[in-house]
Amino acid sequence: MNQRGFTLLEVLIAMALFSLLGLACYQLLERVLHSERRIEQHEQQLRSLQRALGIFERDLTQAIVHPLDDDLSRRQALIGRADNLRLVRGGWSNPLDQARSDVLQVSHRWENGQWLRDYHSPTGQAPRPGEVRQQRLLDGVQLKHLRYIDASGAAHSAWPALGLPLSLPQAIEIELDAPGYPDMRRVILLPGFQGNAGA
Repeated sequence: MNQRGFTLLEVLIAMALFSLLGLACYQLLERVLHSERRIEQHEQQLRSLQRALGIFERDLTQAIVHPLDDDLSRRQALIGRADNLRLVRGGWSNPLDQARSDVLQVSHRWENGQWLRDYHSPTGQAPRPGEVRQQRLLDGVQLKHLRYIDASGAAHSAWPALGLPLSLPQAIEIELDAPGYPDMRRVILLPGFQGNAGA
């Protein structure tokens, strides 16, 4: 019986075909893994941004007409500038029924690529060192605009803008560049307090 094996040329051709097939599969796998890493990174960036904006929106929508501790005139419920704002909010949850107030003085500021939030329980006087807690909401963020919109719809670069005691703007507009999300713009409505509140 005549048995015939593979020639050297056939073996070389088979090896070349398998090498090309393996290289193509590896490149496809590498692209899939790279896409998966980018999707995970994008998802993490979105989650971080949503968390920061959610905290910011919650602070604004629960703003109350209450004098700020660090305002000596006791006439300001919100002090806002182009890169920071301070206000007092209610609705601070107290799940452990601790002996503390349900209001919180909060400040948001943007500096050196970070979005920082400071908060403490208002006591009627400037907080002592150690009473203020700091929270880093987002890294790699660039604040572009922070505007304060009054009851007539006019935008201001600072608040108070109308000279009324204990006033809150009707809305705050924020525009920023966040990692993976440039030119992000939100307009957040406040509870609608405007004007004199017993002062």
